[in-house]
Amino acid sequence: LVQQAGVVALLNPKNTAGVARAACILIGAAYPVYRTFKALERRRFLFDNSRDGVLTYWSVFGCLSMAEAASEPLFQLFPWYYHCKLGFIVWLQSHQGADKLYKDYIKPLLLKHESKVDGALTYVDKEVNTHVYEAGSEVGQLFRAARAVRDTVQSSLGSLFNSSS
Repeated sequence: LVQQAGVVALLNPKNTAGVARAACILIGAAYPVYRTFKALERRRFLFDNSRDGVLTYWSVFGCLSMAEAASEPLFQLFPWYYHCKLGFIVWLQSHQGADKLYKDYIKPLLLKHESKVDGALTYVDKEVNTHVYEAGSEVGQLFRAARAVRDTVQSSLGSLFNSSS
């Protein structure tokens, strides 16, 4: 009876979704971060394709994460979502799945739109830099004004206390 109750509890996706989600984070992000570290710290890149594999995985994982964020409300309706995602992440890492998805879908899509994306990113970069520079100038002015106020207050208090003695 206890075993049957345990199996029923285990098979209920609501009971195991938290564990599956944690495993997705651990296997989908934490483990690849360590693999990336290992690939970047290796000194023999000429005969070692681990760096390319890690970069390919991160490209695919990033695209999937964006798609997931955009359609998250739909996934909430699917109780086995994190369980399936975990299996998919394992497939991406262990069966050249990331390489296949990258070569068959992501690379052709990005190559097709590369010039448009580059143009948009150049525009955004220019605009962000302009606004950051302007905000920095305004913050600098604010600090200079605050310093002037502080100096004036210190001077006034100093002369007030010096004149009363």
